[in-house]
Amino acid sequence: MERYHAGSSRLPTATRSPYARRVTHELSGRPAPARVEWIDRVGSTNVELVTRAGADPAAWPHLSALATTDQTAGRGRLDRVWTAPPGTALALSVVVRPDIRPDAYGWLSLLAGVAMTRALQDLGAVATLKWPNDVRIGGRKVCGILSELLPDLSGAVVGSGVNITLAKADLPVPTATSLAVEGVVASADDVVAAYLPHLATLVARLEESGGDAPAAGLVRETSDALDTLGRSVRVLLPDGSTRIGTATGIDDDGRLRVEQDGLPPLVVSAGEVTHLRY
Repeated sequence: MERYHAGSSRLPTATRSPYARRVTHELSGRPAPARVEWIDRVGSTNVELVTRAGADPAAWPHLSALATTDQTAGRGRLDRVWTAPPGTALALSVVVRPDIRPDAYGWLSLLAGVAMTRALQDLGAVATLKWPNDVRIGGRKVCGILSELLPDLSGAVVGSGVNITLAKADLPVPTATSLAVEGVVASADDVVAAYLPHLATLVARLEESGGDAPAAGLVRETSDALDTLGRSVRVLLPDGSTRIGTATGIDDDGRLRVEQDGLPPLVVSAGEVTHLRY
């Protein structure tokens, strides 16, 4: 894979980059990434790409991507720190500017989770999705996703962090894993090439429906991908309170429905969901 470094004016194209040709072939006529740039090291691909795309939108159009295997100040959901030894994890951020109403942007993170789940399955992992967008193998997290709005509100940057070759001793918590620990032989390039076609296709379907996820069949497909549904869950809400119930589905906005004993159903748009084992 040809790598493009920060400060370079060269853009990967289907005629210039073997990687771009590979992705274009795998898309088979579906939307292709506009630009894929690798950088040797960065604090956060999300922060860097939000800055670059905000300052020069024309240079970073829809489906442009920035990637590294050495991210030093990554963040996850709830502002958790995400770090890994250099070269052992992929940090990938993608500019997504679909022509949809802004209130449908919430679907972008969910669809990214579905896309990454499918990508890792393509690479041989038995991957599942925990609402809203944690990708797991064997109940342990291998990928987290964080989206941030662009400054002009024209879309979002969708960031993914994937543990590729981390050894078990280097995993930050017992609930984490890596592709290598799970016996999946894949490089960061392999993950990017598998993920971007799935993401592009799902976002294109959302755009073609005008942001109407149910009409595009995306509510059903996301539900099918979610390992959360049908499970007993504990929900930590933004106000610090917790609720326990059974996750029964997602609504047309992608929010999680949780049935509670003796209480009205809970609709969760933001919060930390834990799968309970009883």
